[in-house]
Amino acid sequence: MDIGAASSRRHAIPAWFTADVTEVLEQLRARGRPTVTVYVVGTLARAVARHPRLHAARDVRGRVVIFDDVDVNISVEVEADGQPFPMNHVLRSVQSRSLEDLHDEVQAVKANPEGSPTAGLGPPLRAYLALPAPLRSRLLGSVRRFPERQKALMGTVGLTSVGMYGGGGLGLPFLVHTLDVLVGGLETRPGYGPDGALGPRRLLPISAQVDHDLVDGAPVARFLADFREDLEQGRLLT
Repeated sequence: MDIGAASSRRHAIPAWFTADVTEVLEQLRARGRPTVTVYVVGTLARAVARHPRLHAARDVRGRVVIFDDVDVNISVEVEADGQPFPMNHVLRSVQSRSLEDLHDEVQAVKANPEGSPTAGLGPPLRAYLALPAPLRSRLLGSVRRFPERQKALMGTVGLTSVGMYGGGGLGLPFLVHTLDVLVGGLETRPGYGPDGALGPRRLLPISAQVDHDLVDGAPVARFLADFREDLEQGRLLT
């Protein structure tokens, strides 16, 4: 609730697009791994690395800080008290890692959630939740003004996938970072393939929110165009 309230106070640019990943899915099946979500994470990080303003931050003195590494905050479904629970986990330096390496880390967190640094945040999180709501709001807002601290806690980019939970459709993510992305569920629709033949195509809906105080509309449009092209061309798989 605190994150939702903080997100609603930011000036966001919302965006949506659909990527045709028909051929990419065939390549992923042939390789056996990674998952679609990990593929999107790796592709996103490389696109952000080419458009670094998309994971910039503004510090307490008003200076713009641009990070070298793209650290992606994802949700990993783990078991807690016998129930599925979406736990945040930050994948570090994603832009320079292989998809197999990222896949293995995600699977390791699923198998052993206590191995994620997020698991160690329990005591300070409980202390934070014990504070009055106005003080929690001020503390949460102040984290954004210390970019290195935010990077350590939450990474530099956020990605949520409803498709990995078997869901369909598409929504908008909370704007926690300068860029937050939501991956929808795969859809099948008629369309034209690379050979011009009409047939069933596998489409992946993507939505995003971008902090307009840090990034203007034109750079966002160029980034999204590159991101979509990278997803459809499967450049990470070659």
